[in-house]
Amino acid sequence: MSATLNGPEATRYPAGAELDHRLGDPRADENPYGFAAMRQRDERADLTALADEAGTDLRLAFVPRCFGGELLTADDTLMSARLASRRDGTAMPATMFGITATTCVLLAGTPEQCAEVVTMARHGQSIGFALIEEEHDGDLLAGDCSLFDDGRGDYRLTGRKWRVGLGPRCSALLVLARTGDRGPAAFTLVLLRDQDLAKAKRHVHRTEGFRGIEFADFCFDNLLVPVQDVVGGIGEGMETVLRALQLVRAMSTAANLGCADTALRLTMDHATTAGFEGAPLTAMPYVRRELGASAAALTVADVVATACARGLHTLPGQQSLWSSVAKSVVTDLSEDVFARCADVLAFRGQLADGPTGAFGVARRDNAVVRYLDIDPVGNLRLIAQQLRRLASHDVLDQPPPRPELATTFSLDAPLPELRLSDLALSWRGRDDVTAALPAVSHDIRDLLAGEPSAGPLLCRLGSLQAALSLIPRDVHELADALGKDCGRSAELLDLAERFAQLHAAASCVHLWWFNRHRPLFGQAPASTGWLVAALDVLRNRGGGPRGRLEPEIAAAPFTLAEALHADGRLFSAAPVQLREGAS
Repeated sequence: MSATLNGPEATRYPAGAELDHRLGDPRADENPYGFAAMRQRDERADLTALADEAGTDLRLAFVPRCFGGELLTADDTLMSARLASRRDGTAMPATMFGITATTCVLLAGTPEQCAEVVTMARHGQSIGFALIEEEHDGDLLAGDCSLFDDGRGDYRLTGRKWRVGLGPRCSALLVLARTGDRGPAAFTLVLLRDQDLAKAKRHVHRTEGFRGIEFADFCFDNLLVPVQDVVGGIGEGMETVLRALQLVRAMSTAANLGCADTALRLTMDHATTAGFEGAPLTAMPYVRRELGASAAALTVADVVATACARGLHTLPGQQSLWSSVAKSVVTDLSEDVFARCADVLAFRGQLADGPTGAFGVARRDNAVVRYLDIDPVGNLRLIAQQLRRLASHDVLDQPPPRPELATTFSLDAPLPELRLSDLALSWRGRDDVTAALPAVSHDIRDLLAGEPSAGPLLCRLGSLQAALSLIPRDVHELADALGKDCGRSAELLDLAERFAQLHAAASCVHLWWFNRHRPLFGQAPASTGWLVAALDVLRNRGGGPRGRLEPEIAAAPFTLAEALHADGRLFSAAPVQLREGAS
């Protein structure tokens, strides 16, 4: 059952909605910000006018106002970047690729350095970030690119950095260089400008997706680095990077959400107009099930990404965990959306022209996001490191939700100011999302007691709690069996992946609970169909990708997607009115 969308629901994320309307109907072939333009950009391997137009909204949208930026809240920024990305997956990197370097400088730089990078972002100049080296790809604590004291009060930089985003055209470059022997304290950040980069050799890489967003290697040979270009203290570089990447991982989900929205929208366009045996394609049970499962997967991704973005304000100390969970879950589920929709489109999904021609472009762009900032294995390692500490907490202790958690998930609740300085290197306490699940589940049972329709949800809540309770046991048993090898084991990474899915499931429960009196996903308040399907999507992933949903479970998210698609709204808990749905 759909709800009438008005009041707070209609006014959520006004900046993103204004951007989307300003960019015009993406279905119009002549629209330079539409799906046809996405295909043309991809064919030319060049950026479109969309980057210039959306850049006015996005370039400073991740910079807190205390630094001269334009960030209102992180979920506002997420929504604007997501709405731009649905028209072209390169929109976010074309305008926000400097987010990592800029955030590092804002965290550790001098006031002069902070002002410089914000000014560069305001003028559309790109600041590259040189983190990894090809010989040590995926190992953040390794690297041979070194910074040496030249004996005269300055430094010299020698070595090579690999695949820097927008490297061929960046106006400045933040480099993480080795200044010590071992560990995270062995690295330091330095900020290089145009005149320095002119002396560095660059080798350009092009990718299958994100065409036009080129990557480059940088090779430095005894480059002079004045002491005033060091960002933060000597040996503090890695900690700064790991804290900055929490914001980066949260924001990167916007590209996945935007691309996946386009995949489902183009597929719904086709399925609602194509015929099969005299009936619309959407009358086929298989099609309805696959589109329903796609919508359920996108629902979960939306919840996890939004909660992570809001959590940057409310529970910043936990974002070392939450942002890694969001990166893992959203990249996985967005690929699931594409896989299911591709089967519904069949050969049409392989065509480069026609109304579904943008599908393949969006799919390739979406795939690149999975490997940006940190690769999937490295990301799971970050979760695994914290999982071993989380397992030490008493699972029988069932604390009530903290006010900060309620604020995170209550979509109308005002958020405190985002303070980058509150981001912690690593979280050593409880995960509030999973810790509060027993108490919230108890309250849900009390609320729904005696309602026959509540049976499916209550059953899944019990299964979710049982699965979460097994995680600490499994971690301890693995540690006992493998000893010091536990931290490097594939089994621990498997547990980290499973924990990420359970955290995502608990997030969906919290979103429903703290917003049960308001419509979500365009449905009537307290509707549970989307939640049951979301929990099943995550539960079924335990047996591998693309687990099947039962037809009766897939029916609710299919109806949800069908209504939002027909009304021209975003597939989101806060279904923004899109340009093509405007009257």
